[in-house]
Amino acid sequence: MTVPAPDGGGRAPRGRAVVVGASSLIGTAIAHRLRRGGWAVEAWGRDPDDLAARVPGCLVRQVDVTRRADVERALRPEGGPLTALVYAAGVFDWADCDRADPDTWQEVFDVNLTAAAGVVRLAAPLLLEHAPSSLVLLGSTAAHRSFAHNAAYVASKHGLLGLSEAVRAELGPRGVAVSIVNPGMVAAGASLLSDRGREDPGSLLQAQDVAEAVHYAAAAPAHACISRIDLAPRGD
Repeated sequence: MTVPAPDGGGRAPRGRAVVVGASSLIGTAIAHRLRRGGWAVEAWGRDPDDLAARVPGCLVRQVDVTRRADVERALRPEGGPLTALVYAAGVFDWADCDRADPDTWQEVFDVNLTAAAGVVRLAAPLLLEHAPSSLVLLGSTAAHRSFAHNAAYVASKHGLLGLSEAVRAELGPRGVAVSIVNPGMVAAGASLLSDRGREDPGSLLQAQDVAEAVHYAAAAPAHACISRIDLAPRGD
């Protein structure tokens, strides 16, 4: 499938950007923002028909990130040089630690951390080959703070922060800028189920706010690395 030329008034394309987890409201906003920023964007998700409707103009790939074969197939270089990858896939669970569903906790770890590490491992050689390049992981305030009633999510995001720092130490000197963006409550997904989300969703971050932060990290100059962005609703 041919990827249409990105918007940008004649600006030279930045290369190929993969957005993992583009089906979510935040992932969709990230895909649109990177495309406006000059990348040829690939949107990964489990439902290609839904993705095609959400991100017109992007190349859509059906990918289950928990399946290594899916990731390896999608990363084949036919789409052009990989210069940016954003891991935005995630699963959330509200549950007391003594009552949580073990299968749900397993899914939280599988998607939020184990699959993220697998994608990073498989994408790293391509990002190195086309350096300077960018790797951005979507974390959370839960990456550096702990909250009751979502222990598995907190643990998975703590792990993602550690992953970003360790991978940055390895890949940064070789031309890959590794960043983590940690948004607070966003008017999307599980945050809308919170008391604040139900009562005053306009006070939360918007998906576009997160997309702007991701773009800022991904588009940093070749000599710079935006290592971490902590983004919160004003007043928090």
